[in-house]
Amino acid sequence: MRNQVKSFIVLAVCLTVASAFGRPGQDKRYQDGTYRGTGMGYSGDITVEVRIQDHRITDIKIIEGVEGERQGAVEKMLQRILAGQKVEGVDTVTGATETSAAILTAAKKALENALSGGTKAAKEEIPIEYSGGKKSLGARTWLPTPVWVIGSYDAAGKPNFMTAAWVGISCSRPPCVTISLRKATYTYGNLIERKAFTVNLPSEAFASQASYFGRVSGREVDKLQVTGLAEVKSELVDAPYVKEFPYVVECRVIHTYEVGLHTMFIGEIKDIKADPTVLDAEGRPDMTMLAPFFFFPPKGGFYSTGPFMGTVEDLNDLKKK
Repeated sequence: MRNQVKSFIVLAVCLTVASAFGRPGQDKRYQDGTYRGTGMGYSGDITVEVRIQDHRITDIKIIEGVEGERQGAVEKMLQRILAGQKVEGVDTVTGATETSAAILTAAKKALENALSGGTKAAKEEIPIEYSGGKKSLGARTWLPTPVWVIGSYDAAGKPNFMTAAWVGISCSRPPCVTISLRKATYTYGNLIERKAFTVNLPSEAFASQASYFGRVSGREVDKLQVTGLAEVKSELVDAPYVKEFPYVVECRVIHTYEVGLHTMFIGEIKDIKADPTVLDAEGRPDMTMLAPFFFFPPKGGFYSTGPFMGTVEDLNDLKKK
């Protein structure tokens, strides 16, 4: 009997503690009200407003800062957050990674306020700092980048092409390039499976196709069928390339590195193939005939290259002084 009483007391204490601190893993409830948060977007800050009623998200909208051409991505992000009642586990929208990430950051800040019942409908002020006559723009990826179309095969052998801009040369010996992809992308899984990819360099004439390749997922559509382009299977690596694109780089994956939101793939170049139409008299690629273009994150758009300025040797005027 005495042991039974002791067990009852222990159980009562445990229940009291549980009621005071909540069940393990139990979510806190949002406090009713309207809350705002701000995140860094392509062209500036994006402010999200979240309305909480009966401890649930009943409305979420953008107050300011979203570029018109990304409105479709915005609607998808807001719907995903509203459906899931949280930002954790919500994936970014293909072709609008920066805008999606900014919305998630802004919504997270707003919901953190909702959990604590903190500042309501208050926009976060971003201080403007100047140093050496320069205005601080914050920690952003506001740098012009090449536009590459990455070719890969999935596990079933289906070809896919994705436009990527977080790319560049990483080593000269062995010759290597780097591309950075989110794990949620179709291409990420392909590269993990096949350990190979191609870099397809579109000329300005294929800007529309390059834009399309970066705006939709290969899981949902056959991009080649939609664009009318054709694939060619590489003889050197386990990946396809676009027949119509003038410049192709065949790569074998030799390293992967986790870097925050993205995974960096290092690809060793096995060969470069070029249409004769983009080569000069000496058999080297000619920038004017190749006509590549760049992506500029602050504007979310493509820009063409300018005229030839001169060789590095020709422009080195300082040596003459």
